Amino acid sequence: MRVAAAQFRSTRDGEHNLDRVEKYARQAAAQGAQLMVCPEATMVNFATKLAPFAEPLDGPFVQRVRSTAAEGGIWIVVGLFEPSEDGRVHNTVVATD
Repeated sequence: MRVAAAQFRSTRDGEHNLDRVEKYARQAAAQGAQLMVCPEATMVNFATKLAPFAEPLDGPFVQRVRSTAAEGGIWIVVGLFEPSEDGRVHNTVVATD
């Protein structure tokens, strides 16, 4: 199995970070990778107030990653933040194809 590491510095702009996931997933798939692993805080960086960005696993962030994976025929692993009941966030990893 060929694995790609998409090492990049996530920003405070979630859309920008998703654009990078898409770009690197296309490149990884074109080079024969079946799996691409992204940084822990792919959604937004840790310098950001995380709670406003937190989404459930069926939210737009994961849906876009899932679509990217399906289009590229590649597994993608990303880090994101889910809301918790106490107002904080869960640091979560998702693997999707």
